[in-house]
Amino acid sequence: MRILAIDTATWRCGVALVRDGAVVAERTERATANHAGLLPRLVAETLREGGRMAAGDAIAVTLGPGSFTGLRIALGFAKGLAFAGGYRLVGVPTLDALALAAPEEARVCAVLDARKREVYAALYERAAEGLNRRGTPCAIDAERLAAAVGGPCAFVGDGVDVYGDVFRRVLGDGAKLLSPATHPPSAIAVARLAAARLRSTPEGDDLDALSPAYVRPPEAELSQSAHSPSAGVRVRNFVDKVRIVY
Repeated sequence: MRILAIDTATWRCGVALVRDGAVVAERTERATANHAGLLPRLVAETLREGGRMAAGDAIAVTLGPGSFTGLRIALGFAKGLAFAGGYRLVGVPTLDALALAAPEEARVCAVLDARKREVYAALYERAAEGLNRRGTPCAIDAERLAAAVGGPCAFVGDGVDVYGDVFRRVLGDGAKLLSPATHPPSAIAVARLAAARLRSTPEGDDLDALSPAYVRPPEAELSQSAHSPSAGVRVRNFVDKVRIVY
């Protein structure tokens, strides 16, 4: 089985082709405008190197949170490919895939810059059975996030470049900062998570119903302060344990 994985949740556009767990081809490039012109070329190059897909293979795509435009472009493109080729489709939470970029850490907080002085974040803890996400991803002020994390933790994602000084100020030496330059998002991680999903749910996701997980409302819908649109949201996301299988 081949899985074509697509990640456009950040300015880093990634595509990977994985066959039975082995990486066959991968392309990564930074988008300078948006992903619409870049993604089809990277997919074509990846398939040219790795070989054509067949009916019954799968396409995996990050659902968010992340760039609203990037998520819409990738999901629309993935749905078109899946419909035309008869492929299964699997949506993968962006922050789950990003957490895999920190494989040795006991506690990981995946953070993406959400603008408006906030980050998209999710907290993960490593146990004997693998990685567990504590609750659901949220949009939150960086200082409130660090206070909610409350103890030693590795932070990974482009939010580190923007708010690393905040995490250090609140947590001191307990904040380990993993730069996106050395721990970038990976379409290969997206493929790994999709493969695990397909083992338990072979049919994948519903092609019509699958939609982006923005976490925060689009700009036009925001009615709160432009400086902190989620200021009134209570932090209650780091309680329930969700196993991330890979």
